[in-house]
Amino acid sequence: MLTRLVLVLLQLTPLAVLAGAASPQGVWSGSIGTKAIVACFNKGSPWTAYGSYYYIDFLTPIALHTQEKDSYWHEQNDTGQWELATPVDGVITGTWRNEKTKKTLTINLAVVDGSDDESACARDSFNKRLESRPKVEKGKMVQLSPGRSYRKLRFAGQETIELFGPDPALGQLNSLLKLDPSKEAINAYFLQRREVLGHVGYPGVDDRHTEPTYWDSNFITIQFYEWVAGTGRSGISIRHRTWNTKTGEEVDLLSWIESSSSASGLPPKLKKFLYQDVQEQLPECANGYRGEGIFSLTLAKTGLQFEEEAWGEGCEKSFFIPYEKLGPFLSPAGKQAVNAIKGQK
Repeated sequence: MLTRLVLVLLQLTPLAVLAGAASPQGVWSGSIGTKAIVACFNKGSPWTAYGSYYYIDFLTPIALHTQEKDSYWHEQNDTGQWELATPVDGVITGTWRNEKTKKTLTINLAVVDGSDDESACARDSFNKRLESRPKVEKGKMVQLSPGRSYRKLRFAGQETIELFGPDPALGQLNSLLKLDPSKEAINAYFLQRREVLGHVGYPGVDDRHTEPTYWDSNFITIQFYEWVAGTGRSGISIRHRTWNTKTGEEVDLLSWIESSSSASGLPPKLKKFLYQDVQEQLPECANGYRGEGIFSLTLAKTGLQFEEEAWGEGCEKSFFIPYEKLGPFLSPAGKQAVNAIKGQK
């Protein structure tokens, strides 16, 4: 994932002083061997630095960064190492090498601009060639059940799904889920790529995934996952939204248990039922923990799943209640919905 790579790079601990040649800065053009390239180097520090480059005939950025163990610039996935001399009169010479194959090539670069720009990899001179209008990418058709399928659509950092099936509201839902093709959306996509390039030398964007987790002739639940580029756990958002497949109306599943998405906690009677068999809490969880009491509710074929918000601390709880046991805790709307689901073949 692009975002995860960005996070790893951002979290590299600055421990070592760059040995040897001074770190270059700015946008440079030239060649590796006989292949024309454009490279950029953000302002480095005595401990670490980030850059990027692409081949003119390929136009896919390859991240560069320094490591504490040596003075080389290391390519993403260590596909190559750069040994660069100190820039002299706007020119850099060096050697590209592959440690596995022992192949070496000559690097020759001349400065284009941005030698005083701390975020040179965000400059026009590096990015303009990379910013042609993106195309819509259509994924493979995925069948969830006989007659009901979907495919993923990706465009300018967005991901959504297109639904196919017999349900009356699918046209309405597909319209709601459609990609944003506007100039503003495309500009925002390229702007974020530039901002991340200007930090860590890679055109990272928010990591987004969309897919249905439940779908029958009455309801569909779709999960929307987003991890904001350059952030940790606090930048992760996982939402489940449910719609009636007959009317297209959105459904708040918490209303089925006489609660709501704006309410705090579960209804007392339901909470007592869920917690009746819960073992004694771990000592580190006993005095409260992040996400405590904040539950999301999702549909399953045989019941409702309750998930407490997770922060990776091992304190969060998870409950599953079969539809047959839900009756005493359901609102009138919930009883009607569950009866419809239980009637599915």
